[in-house]
Amino acid sequence: MNEFEWLRQTRELNQPVAPRNDLWARIDAAIDETAAPAEVTAPTPIKRARHRQVWAWAASFAAVAVLAGGVVWRMHAVSPSPQSAPTKIADVTNAPWKPSDPRLAGAALELGAARMELQQAMQQAPDSPALQRLLERTDAQQAHLRELEKQAG
Repeated sequence: MNEFEWLRQTRELNQPVAPRNDLWARIDAAIDETAAPAEVTAPTPIKRARHRQVWAWAASFAAVAVLAGGVVWRMHAVSPSPQSAPTKIADVTNAPWKPSDPRLAGAALELGAARMELQQAMQQAPDSPALQRLLERTDAQQAHLRELEKQAG
């Protein structure tokens, strides 16, 4: 088979094709069946089982929603605000400090700048737990740096 035969076959594919059977007759029949008044019958066991299944899904969704709401509410009630529980480390690191060792002085300068930036960010978003954790971590690093200076003498 060469290229010209392939081109001829692809041109033949572009012709309209009639469907094998007419779908409109079945669609009309289905519409007529739903439009006709159906006799009121007792629900079948399959319908009852499906009804129970739908209610079970709805109840499980509601239970998950209540559980998630309770967890969020509990986490919000438990987490301390930054202003209500100051730490010992924060009290120590608020004071300006410049170590005598030049290696520690550079680290102290960086940690001080990071702490100031975090405090500014905390003013914009005071309830941010991520910022609070970063501030606590920075304070802990400053405290560790002060301990290193004490050990170095």
